[in-house]
Amino acid sequence: MTKIKRWISFFLIPLAFACTKTGSLSPTPGTSPLVTAAGAPAGTAVTKTIGVNGGAITSTDGNISITIPAGALADNQEITIQPVVNKLPAAYGNAYRLTPHEIKFLKPVTIRFRYNEDSIKNTVPELLGIAYQDQTGKWFNAAEAALDKEHRTLSVSATHFSDWGFFPYFYIDPSEALVDPGAQLDLRVMATVPEDYGDIPQPDGSPLMQPYQPGSEYFGAWNYVGGGSLEGQGNKAHYQAPNAVPTINPEAVSVAVKMKRKGQFLLVSNITIRTEFHIDYMQVDETEVHAGGLDYPSRLWIYGSFGEDPGKSKRAVKINNVAVIVAFWTPGVIACDIPTLGPSSSGMVEVLSGKTSAQKLLNEWLVDMYYNKVESPGGALTKKVNLVLRFRGDAEGFFKQGQVPMVDETNLNKNCAGIINMSAGSYTSHTTMDGCGDYTVTWDAIHELRVDRKKNTEAGGLSGSVVNKPGGFDIKIRFIAEDVLMSHRKFVDCHSGGSNNHVPEAIEIQGFHETIIPLRFSQSDAKASIKAGEMPLQTGTGVASGLYFDVTDYVPANFTTRLYWGEARPKYE
Repeated sequence: MTKIKRWISFFLIPLAFACTKTGSLSPTPGTSPLVTAAGAPAGTAVTKTIGVNGGAITSTDGNISITIPAGALADNQEITIQPVVNKLPAAYGNAYRLTPHEIKFLKPVTIRFRYNEDSIKNTVPELLGIAYQDQTGKWFNAAEAALDKEHRTLSVSATHFSDWGFFPYFYIDPSEALVDPGAQLDLRVMATVPEDYGDIPQPDGSPLMQPYQPGSEYFGAWNYVGGGSLEGQGNKAHYQAPNAVPTINPEAVSVAVKMKRKGQFLLVSNITIRTEFHIDYMQVDETEVHAGGLDYPSRLWIYGSFGEDPGKSKRAVKINNVAVIVAFWTPGVIACDIPTLGPSSSGMVEVLSGKTSAQKLLNEWLVDMYYNKVESPGGALTKKVNLVLRFRGDAEGFFKQGQVPMVDETNLNKNCAGIINMSAGSYTSHTTMDGCGDYTVTWDAIHELRVDRKKNTEAGGLSGSVVNKPGGFDIKIRFIAEDVLMSHRKFVDCHSGGSNNHVPEAIEIQGFHETIIPLRFSQSDAKASIKAGEMPLQTGTGVASGLYFDVTDYVPANFTTRLYWGEARPKYE
């Protein structure tokens, strides 16, 4: 299938235009500073030790780097970059947690972000700023960012660490849209600077604003050349698509932003008119239903433009050339009942209506995820679970403007499972204070114990939820296997006596229940892999039941919980 990439163009037109500066930085009524929760980890962290001679560190995705000059540090220091979910307006890629937060550099360091056309598709580079978040959740403008358009970077000097990201001062919403012929769409321009904003960039430490629609005086004319119509004034416009697919598709709508400095800036939104027959995106609901008159193992939702249902005799949906059941057909969405396993559970999807057809690849991935919980020094007592997780989905594209997901979240695929493989282990601790004596815990081995997937509504076993996201899946995992680990607990008193108990224990995934685990594709491509990743290591996560330590002997770093996964290649490469 030919892959078409839609580009959104941005234009900077220098004009002899100037406005008088205003010194006020206070937000007007109706605007308020931006305060958000801290972003959850969204990728693999990187750590490097840098000393007095300086050095540099770059994130694993290459989108942020830190350059530390000689003399900025008085001693060796571990520097970490952790990608996190971006809570800034427009959410350009990830934000980044730079640690340690409490560090104060003796000289300014350089923080450099890399951007590309896709990541700033609703503004222009000249309207980008860099921001950081404090411990209360408030976002602040950093110092003036240096823009390098040739290398597509934004750089700023700083003497402290926190959570950092880049954002637009003004942006158009939506930046792109996919609509049917004759459809209508409202557009607006949003701002993150105070209404009476003075210069851009804002001074270092000034608050970032909640996105709002600024006054109409900051905008020039709206412009559109196409077969439809546009009514625009100030910060908003109303677009009506042509009744037929235009020759130039997508169509461009633009508005001029009047800056309080020389120049005029055009924000551009590209609006694509749906072709007569096309698949945009596919989503699998892995929740089997056998009630209420419905009976299917899983359901495939196909989003696109298909026209009215021509009738059963004139339409079909096939996966790997095998016809599947069409539950219903609408111009924008088709639902099909598909098996959870077998040749027609994933593969090339073909939608046919009369002599018209469209194809798209529904791929499949098998992710090996590993849980290790160390409950004794040295790791002799370590609970281990291998989660074998199967996912089906569309790695190329996502929902378009105006498309509403039919499923917000789904269960794990029915063929997911947890496998417990643990060697026998033993550890003895000695206490001299309360309960003086030797405490020995011995675990029996567990070999190839399979724990099957259950629905979220069912107790025990492996369960969880999956949410389709741009570029991958967000998942949540719950796992508990009751009474599968035989634990032998022996106590020998310092003076006399003791006890010897044999207790069955549960094995469960602790520390990550209801935590979002981000699985991300290697690229936007039908045959992309799911990238390897790891959740932040947890320390001090608990001692094996039956072991005791004097306070002076307890070292939290000896007790860790780790959750990580390897790269998953697609079934169809």
